[in-house]
Amino acid sequence: MDDNGLKEFIETDVPKPTDATQVDAWQKKTAKCRRILLEGVRDHIVSNLHGKATPYLMWKPLTELFQSKSDQRKMALKDKLRNIKCEKGDNMPKYLTRFTECRDELGSVGVTVNDEDLVSLALLGLLKSWHSYQDSVNGREKLPGWERLWSDLVQEEIRRSTRDESSSKVSDEENCTLAVKAKKGKRKKASQSGVKGKKQDMSNVKCFHCH
Repeated sequence: MDDNGLKEFIETDVPKPTDATQVDAWQKKTAKCRRILLEGVRDHIVSNLHGKATPYLMWKPLTELFQSKSDQRKMALKDKLRNIKCEKGDNMPKYLTRFTECRDELGSVGVTVNDEDLVSLALLGLLKSWHSYQDSVNGREKLPGWERLWSDLVQEEIRRSTRDESSSKVSDEENCTLAVKAKKGKRKKASQSGVKGKKQDMSNVKCFHCH
């Protein structure tokens, strides 16, 4: 409306001039302002503007409508931020990115989320297997900043992954060793059993006293 010199028509209810020479200009501006408002909203909202005689009376319900929707969106985004949880199978960058995206969405509607709140929510949403790490960070005199927490969580994830892979490798080697020993034991037992079970043929044995 600023660009068209019509802002005053939506900020106040500009009355029809008493001076006949100014009526024509007033009518043109009023008509143009109404047209801009009607063209600028979606079809399902147009019904809210019917019966409104002036641009000001049209603008007022629009601001109330969009303010209400804005407040609802703010509440929805705040709930979304509070309910972010690390799901099984998520890696840390994927999990933490959901926080930054929601923070940016809130910023676009005028809500600022400070680092301390973001850090606390991210720690709260970790899986149970991370609770010992969560406790260690919460036990510090001062919580880390968001960027530091991001870096620390990614490094911790790498450390845990390396540890688990190492443990799995050792376990596989132990299982392999046990399997080999068990197999050798079975072979030895089978060999011994074969020797004991074999009977000597006595039909061709000669007695030295008789012959």
